[in-house]
Amino acid sequence: MIESNKRAAIFDMDGVLVVNMHVHELAFYEFGKRHGVEITHEFFYEKICGNTNQRIMPMIFGEISNKEIETLSDEKESIYRELYLPQLTPAKGLINFLDSLHIQGIPMAIASNAPAENVAFIVKAMGIEKYFPVRLHVLSVEKPKPAPDMFLKAAELLHVYPADCVVFEDAPSGIRAAKEAGMKAIALLTTHTKEEFGEVDLFIDHFEELYFETI
Repeated sequence: MIESNKRAAIFDMDGVLVVNMHVHELAFYEFGKRHGVEITHEFFYEKICGNTNQRIMPMIFGEISNKEIETLSDEKESIYRELYLPQLTPAKGLINFLDSLHIQGIPMAIASNAPAENVAFIVKAMGIEKYFPVRLHVLSVEKPKPAPDMFLKAAELLHVYPADCVVFEDAPSGIRAAKEAGMKAIALLTTHTKEEFGEVDLFIDHFEELYFETI
């Protein structure tokens, strides 16, 4: 049941909960090397950031089967997790900000285009399970971001109206999805510049710039 006048916070994961896009980039470099494919910095930021492996793999390898996409995606994400585990840390100010929301009774969700394994990996490694009873991944909805479906499902599971949700994103496509869902959108400038975004309610560099009252 929807609870009137109740606010909620929805977080993308990569580039938001963790500042890790450089690790994904290194993982794609290594992945490409193993398959004899050069993946450039420009290709990574123009085509890969904010996208899903289901869309990325055909851009790299051409027409391939769903099974091949799945196998290649699993390989790349395994490389990423192996590279990231020794250096994994929460985004600056994140834990204190999550604590402040939790104390105030603000329900929270993760809504990420990442595979389920990566969401579980990050949540467990940082010990943030208590903050996120709702954790959505790329297969949680039929149409992941940039469609608004994932954010709308998160609102439904948190029992709040979309208009009462604030989304934290680092990708222009994620911000567009949040606005299409009718939500407030805060952009973290961890991956893209201000000029790359469309409509945004607030820009921040990190979570130390935010307080509970902000949302």
